[in-house]
Amino acid sequence: MKKVISLMLLFATMLTFTACGGDDEPDNTKLSKTTYSMYHEDTQTIEGTNVADLVWESDNEFVATVKNSAVTGQYVGKASVKSATKNLSFTVEVKPRYNTYEEPYLEWGASKSAIKAKYGTPQSEDTNSLIYQTSNTNAPIMLYVFENGKMSTCGVVCKISTAYQLGDFLVERYVPVKVDVDNYSATLLHCYGKISDPQIDYGVAMQYNSSIGGVLVAYTGVNNSKSRSAEAINFPKAFESLEKALK
Repeated sequence: MKKVISLMLLFATMLTFTACGGDDEPDNTKLSKTTYSMYHEDTQTIEGTNVADLVWESDNEFVATVKNSAVTGQYVGKASVKSATKNLSFTVEVKPRYNTYEEPYLEWGASKSAIKAKYGTPQSEDTNSLIYQTSNTNAPIMLYVFENGKMSTCGVVCKISTAYQLGDFLVERYVPVKVDVDNYSATLLHCYGKISDPQIDYGVAMQYNSSIGGVLVAYTGVNNSKSRSAEAINFPKAFESLEKALK
């Protein structure tokens, strides 16, 4: 009899634990939106259920950052953002407001044949450069400079009347180091990764050029991939090579 009572008590205990376990609420954490489109410095709230307290990680903080359940667009590009604790993620695209010109082909080390395959026959060509006439009246000339057969610098000639828009065009795409639009001057960097440990792969600078009567925008790669500053980029050499090609 005692054995039967013990078994009944054990069975009742199991039922109690089962009932208690059934009271656990399911995890309803979810996103109601998985793609965000915005402009430079815009902020949008992350939409979903029980997502306000989640910690998020962006794979490129120079495109998008997340703080207090809000995502902010940094510079033009795309980034993927994921939760540090949940199997949740979304993508962010920062779109440009300004489209002053189509940027050059930025594959450092590209050959002349690769540039020609993309843009066709240049207006002018010599051993170390290719010059193209564009259909864009604001930026009528695009050029490429080569060292040892590999593209090292490229540039765009813009009309002086586009200077202010040009400043906005560059600042929404690149991290500014110094910008002085009134004097048609700017130095910027293309960065990616974490803001605490930025990776730099190339730089952009603009300056007024009296010989061409316009603003020359130079793009050039880093000299030292381990450097984390504008000093990694030889802008004077870039401008010198572009000016030489234009003569």
